[in-house]
Amino acid sequence: MRYMDALMADVTVVLDKRWEQLLAAAVEELKKAGLDVRTANDDQGLVEGVIESQKAHDLHKLECVDYVRVTFTWVADYPVGDPRDKDSTPREYDTEEL
Repeated sequence: MRYMDALMADVTVVLDKRWEQLLAAAVEELKKAGLDVRTANDDQGLVEGVIESQKAHDLHKLECVDYVRVTFTWVADYPVGDPRDKDSTPREYDTEEL
C-alpha cells in the first residue's frame, strides 16, 4: 500500500480495581489519551475502543488501567477532506500488483 494516514488498533482495556466504581472518570481519562471509546462495561470493568497503535502502549501508564490488549491493527487511509487525512491526495483504487 502506497498511502497510509495512520496505523490503528482495536483495544480492550481492563480497568484497575480501584476504578471499578469510577467508570465515567476512567472513560474520560482514556479519551484524553486518544482512545475513541466504543463500549464501556461497568459490570466487568472493561472499555473497548480504537486508538492510533503507537499510542496504545501509553494507555498502560494511566492510573485507571490494569491491562491493555491489542486485538486488531489496520492501516487507515482517510478520504480527502477528512480531518484525519494526512496526504490530501485524491486517488483511484490502487491496482499495483503485490
